[in-house]
Amino acid sequence: MTKVVGLIPAAGGGTRLYPFSRAVPKEMYPILGKAVIEHSIENLKVGGVSKIFLIVGFQKGALMDYIGDGSFYGVDVAYLYQLKRKGLGHCILKARDWIGSTFVTLLGDSFIEPKEELKDLVDYHLKEKPVATVLLFEVNDPSGYGLVKFRSLEGDKGPVEELFEKPTGGKAREFGHGGKYYAICGAYVFEPKIFDYIKKTPPGLKNEIQLTDAMQLALKNGERVNGMVLKGEYLDIGKWSTVLNVEKKLFDRLNIEHHVSERNRMMEKVIKHEEENGR
Repeated sequence: MTKVVGLIPAAGGGTRLYPFSRAVPKEMYPILGKAVIEHSIENLKVGGVSKIFLIVGFQKGALMDYIGDGSFYGVDVAYLYQLKRKGLGHCILKARDWIGSTFVTLLGDSFIEPKEELKDLVDYHLKEKPVATVLLFEVNDPSGYGLVKFRSLEGDKGPVEELFEKPTGGKAREFGHGGKYYAICGAYVFEPKIFDYIKKTPPGLKNEIQLTDAMQLALKNGERVNGMVLKGEYLDIGKWSTVLNVEKKLFDRLNIEHHVSERNRMMEKVIKHEEENGR
């Protein structure tokens, strides 16, 4: 069975969540009593991943304090550092010398429910073995997203014909599927050869190395990229409008006793560790 590892890019600045993210990494924003980064780790764990590389950068020490070596969450976590922020593609490239097998990339500020969706994405990728499989969600307004045009779509899965980072005007309309648009929601499964395409990708939008451009380059080179449409919910924690939307949706169906009990168990585990080993 293929050993799949995880990669969480969490080195971004988070300027759209100022002033909170000036003092605290945006991935530390608490949703239901746990930081978003913990939700990401849970997603990967449910997806069958036990080894995770977490990419951090300037002012991200709180993430390391929170996650530690991953043992509190039942995974093994190691840290890589992005010295300069040059885009998501550049961030992922930092893992090139550390990852030599199929890997799942999940952005550290992404919230996906139910968490089993990531397992479905991994299973689909392992069955088809393209260079990349991307998780998508349906949007009405295509502006502000990396978009995918399917070559064909059967149910919720299919091969991708084209990818483009934040198209506008007529270009955006090219990506419509019967009035629907499919946007990339921060979850991908890759084969290691994607690193070669990222390395060959020139800076694009915002003069950054865009991961979408790297996947498009792979397509042009004859590689296969597949897409899977999310059946549940994807919520972007990257800006205040979506953060507050997350909170409203989750609090409306919150089981307080369940979450308090779960948080208390985690707190007791950490306290016991500190008593036995010191901080």
